[in-house]
Amino acid sequence: MAKKPGLKSLVTSVKARIDAGQQNPTDNPPWVRQVALLTGVLAAISGFLVVRSTAITNNAIYESNQAILSQTEASDAWNEYQADSIKARVVETALATATDLSPESRAALTKQAADLRDRQPTAKQTANDKTADRDRHLQIGLKWLAEKDLLGYAGLAAQLGIALASVAAMVRWRTPFIVGIAAGAVCVAITVYAYAAYYGIAP
Repeated sequence: MAKKPGLKSLVTSVKARIDAGQQNPTDNPPWVRQVALLTGVLAAISGFLVVRSTAITNNAIYESNQAILSQTEASDAWNEYQADSIKARVVETALATATDLSPESRAALTKQAADLRDRQPTAKQTANDKTADRDRHLQIGLKWLAEKDLLGYAGLAAQLGIALASVAAMVRWRTPFIVGIAAGAVCVAITVYAYAAYYGIAP
C-alpha cells in the first residue's frame, strides 16, 4: 500500500520550487505577473474594510449611548407618573375622609388632584415614547455590530488571499494563487452581502 506524501516531501517540493525560481528569476510562469494585481486589489479592499469597521464601531457606540439616554429619560418619566399617582391618591383619600374641610380647601384639593391626574397621561406617553426610542437605538446598534462582524470575516479573507498570493509567487506554485483568488472572491462576496443586509436588500 502506497504511503501518502507527508510534510517532509511537501517541504522538499516547496524548497525545490524556490531554488528553481532563484536560479531562473526571469523564467516565471505567466500567472506570476497577476500576483501583484491581486495583492494590490486585496490590500485596497482591506484598507477600506478597516476604515469602514472603524466608522461602524463609532456608530454602534453612538446608538448604545442614545439607548442609555432614552432608558434614563423613560425611567424618569415613569417615576414622575408613579409619583403623581401616589400624590393624587393621597389627595383623593384626604378629600374622601376629611369632614371638616372648608369649601375653599376642598376646592383647592380637588383641583390639585385633577391636575395630578391630568399630568399622568403625558408622563406615561413620554415614558412609552422613550422606551420605543431605546428599543430602536438598540436595534440599529445591533445592525451596525452585525455588519462589523461580517466585514471582519471579509478582512480575514482578504488577508488570507494576500498571504496565499505571496506564497504562490515565492514558490512558483499556482495552486495557492488560485486559492488566494477564491479567498478574494469570498471577501468581495461577504462585503457586498454586508451592505445588502444593512440596507435591507438581502433576503
